[in-house]
Amino acid sequence: MKHLKFFLFFFSFLLLGSGFFLLFFQQQKEEKMRIQKREEEKALVQEIQGHYNTYVKTTKEATLYHKQGKKYVSVGTAFSGVEFTLDSISIHKDTKYFLISDSDFYISYQDVEPISSLSAKDLRYTHYLPFNENVVTNDITHLYLGDALIFELDFSLDLPIIRKNSDGYYVEYFNQLFFVPTSDVQKTYAKENTTEEEASKVPVTVYHFIYLNGDVSCNEIICHSEEQIRSHFQYLKEQNYFTLTTTELGLFLKGEIRLPSNSILITIDDGARAWNFLPILEEYQVNATLFLVSSWYDKGQFSSPYMEIASHTHNLHTPGVCSGGQGSPLKCLNMDELVLDLKTSRETLNGTKAFCYPFYEYNQHAIEAVQAAGFELGFIGGGVAATPGVNLYKIPRITIHKTTSLEQYIRYIS
Repeated sequence: MKHLKFFLFFFSFLLLGSGFFLLFFQQQKEEKMRIQKREEEKALVQEIQGHYNTYVKTTKEATLYHKQGKKYVSVGTAFSGVEFTLDSISIHKDTKYFLISDSDFYISYQDVEPISSLSAKDLRYTHYLPFNENVVTNDITHLYLGDALIFELDFSLDLPIIRKNSDGYYVEYFNQLFFVPTSDVQKTYAKENTTEEEASKVPVTVYHFIYLNGDVSCNEIICHSEEQIRSHFQYLKEQNYFTLTTTELGLFLKGEIRLPSNSILITIDDGARAWNFLPILEEYQVNATLFLVSSWYDKGQFSSPYMEIASHTHNLHTPGVCSGGQGSPLKCLNMDELVLDLKTSRETLNGTKAFCYPFYEYNQHAIEAVQAAGFELGFIGGGVAATPGVNLYKIPRITIHKTTSLEQYIRYIS
């Protein structure tokens, strides 16, 4: 009996001990699992944080979502390389989507990567007047920047038209100007989007040689003092003029955009001393177009965000070659010779599509050469503002002289 009691006691002790051991090992296992889970969650949060920044871009074709209750519903696609600003959020293990600022779109954290800043956007369109007309797209909408498809949206848009042509419409979306092809358009309709006065014509002014203060070495009628230039640019700044590029003028003349009434294109001919314009353009933040004789000066001498470079021939700014006027070579030289020079100028000047005839002289022969070389705009003299419907190869300009007072200048551009 003693042995039996001892055996029962020992067996109970073993059972109890093994139970303690099992419980201990179970607790150890569970603790390891908790630690592992915490580490996994920590790693997941770090991974999510690694995709987040104020600025991000898509790394692949990315789905856009709307949040409906607790669900995220697909509403479109942003293609690779699209940049976004994200709302500030507190990231945790259950964060799966980031909210895109100024929108109701969400995007998966796995589809984006951080970038230090957004790429510069061309916001010049914000100066254009929208048409008093809206475009309504189909239930699937494609938005393009140039030839690149940026968004495919699974819903219709109803937006003011900023620019239009025979191929489609340009609209503002996500603070950018996107192109919508006509194949995506359901309809357009009249809507008052602005009451601001629009331009019915645009003055195109011509300067030549600027002489800085203290330099009186030029007595030609087409020489300008720094004081004269500054007085003109100060007036433009005070009156809030929109200073155009040649491309924008062409769009206006073709009826593709509307411009505010205070719009102007400033041009400079030849290239001599044109570098003296640069600090003044930048100081007053006005744009100008230099029609450069491309064999005379390197275009790099005129590098500025406020200076557009266009063509004044490569090496055909030579008087006395053809009969009449100052004898511009464009009026009589062999067509092949002309086209070769003009194409060389275009290639030298990064493919510009704007051209200015030397000495303002042209005939049908000259126009055909300019067209054959690939130019889309040709500028002459004339002394009047440019109006929609004008021959795009005979765009008039108003010459500014040394003696042009501020009062005369204001009359010219008003």
